[in-house]
Order: sequence, then C-alpha cells, then structure tokens
Amino acid sequence: MKPLELERALHKRDIAPLYFFHGEETYLIDRMVGILKATVVESHLADFNLTIFYAGESSARDIMNTARTFPLLSDRRLVIVKEADKLKTSSWKELSTYVTDPLPSTCLVFCAEKLALNATLLTPFKRKGEVVRFYHPFEREIAEWIRKMVKEFDKTITSDAVTLLCMELESDLQTIYSELQKIAAFVGEKKVIGKDEVREVLSEAGGASVFELIECIGNRDQESALMLLKRLLEAGEYPLKILTIISRHLRMLTQAKEMLKEGISSAEVGSTLGIRDFHLKGFLRQANSFSLAKAETYFTSLFRTDEMLKSSRIPKKLILERLIDDLCRN
Repeated sequence: MKPLELERALHKRDIAPLYFFHGEETYLIDRMVGILKATVVESHLADFNLTIFYAGESSARDIMNTARTFPLLSDRRLVIVKEADKLKTSSWKELSTYVTDPLPSTCLVFCAEKLALNATLLTPFKRKGEVVRFYHPFEREIAEWIRKMVKEFDKTITSDAVTLLCMELESDLQTIYSELQKIAAFVGEKKVIGKDEVREVLSEAGGASVFELIECIGNRDQESALMLLKRLLEAGEYPLKILTIISRHLRMLTQAKEMLKEGISSAEVGSTLGIRDFHLKGFLRQANSFSLAKAETYFTSLFRTDEMLKSSRIPKKLILERLIDDLCRN
C-alpha cells in the first residue's frame, strides 16, 4: 500500500490491526502516526488506550502483552513501536506469535527506517495488515509539500519563497518542516511568508550561502566557492548537507541539459524542474555550459566524497575543497 492510499483508508476509518511503516522520510512516518492517533484514539482516553514503545528499550513480551489488552471505553487501542529496526531477530520471532493472529481491537504499528524483516517474518504483516514505505518525495512534489506544511502554521507562502526553499534545502521533509517552523516564528503575526523572510532565516543558518556556493560551482568560480565553503563550515553547516545540495544541483543540471538537447523549451525545463523565472536565466546559462560527457566524472567525485565524509579521517573541509576543485576544473 502507498502512503496516500493508506491516508484515504484512514479517513474512511478503514483501520487494519497491524502496520509496518518504514523508509527514510521520517516526517511522513510521523505524520501518518499522527493521523492514526487522531483516528483511533479519543483524546480524553489516550492515557488508557495509547502506548508508545521504543524497540531498543522494550521487550517483545511487553509489546505483546500491551497489544493483547482490550481497550478501555473505546473500540480500539493503539500501540506504536518506534525504532523497530533495533529489534533483534529473536524478538521478531517471539512477536510473530502475535502478528500471525493480531487482536482486532488493537492497532499495532511498527516504525523503522529500514525494513528489518525477512520474507518469513514479513508475510504475516502483508496478510493481516499493511506494509507501507515512506520515501523522500520527488523534487517536483516538494513545492506542494511546502504549501501543505505552511497551512499548518495558518499562513500562506509566495511562489518565489517556495522556489527559494526548494533550491536551498534537500528533499528531506523533516528538514524542510524544521526550517518552516523557524520561518513561521520569525514572521510572527504576519500571514504571508515571502522570499525576504525565507532568505533572512536561512541566512542565519548559512542556507543562503549554500545557494551562493552552488551558483559559484555552476559558474566554475573556484576562488569564490572555496571562500563560501569556509564561511559555511565556520557557521556550523553540516558537510553532508552541503554535499547533498551540490549533488541535487548537478542532477538538475544533467536533467536540464538532456531536455534542452531534445529540443524542449526553456520554459518547460523550468516548469518540469520546479525552477521559477527569477532563477531560470542563470540556471539555464549553467545548463548550456554543462558537459554531459563529463557528468560521469562529476558523479564519481560526488560518490567518492560521500564515502570519505562518512569514513575518512581526513578533515572534512579538505575533502569538500577537493570536490570543489574537481567540479570547477573539469
């Protein structure tokens, strides 16, 4: 089952006794758990009918005993097991006695980043409940998610502000939501979030400089790129986040170059990739000078940098400087 299908089912109160939520997009998992709470548990009975376990701190026996307890003054009990990928194989085997025959009045939900189940253990979930993967949305979907999130703060956001957020932040909804919380607090009672407010808040965290950094790399301005990298790292920006944004920008340049070669218009390229008019001219200038023949070299450098940032003892600043040197010279 896909996340949107599950959401529609829950709105119809079609609730399974068993769910396994997994995937890298923790924001969407948390959001779906919130929908389940609102659907399954009456707020004034939450103390009795809602239990949250953390797998690394809980035993399979405790989880099963709670799941087998009937709800109090309600139709259902909700039991949530977070960080389920920390459960050992022995615990899963013990839990299998429950998941093969779950109590209909309990909704038992396992949440994990990884699908830590083999085929034998996964089968009961598919037979008795639902297994749902939550992945990072496609780049073209990010703008709509930003607008949805902004509504939660009782605000609206301009198109230019949405575009700036899309360019500055990776396709990680949890990160985007965290930044929107800061922006909503910054604008206070103001109902409309504009580009200036977004730039102001992101600049405090170094976000605007990341945008400038990829501009310099795209224009092969190595000296300015290295200076901006130094400022970003001194401001506390995460090296992997910087790498993620650079990678995203190069993927978009590759897509744009291929589309332009196929004769697709500049306006359609901008629309497809979610690039607004105020940024399109500079982006297309980079795309036109971008070499598809060298794309493999670029992405090899990105992959090597990712591995080194995660495992090498070489200072991260030096690793990123080497990447910028590779990208600006080639």
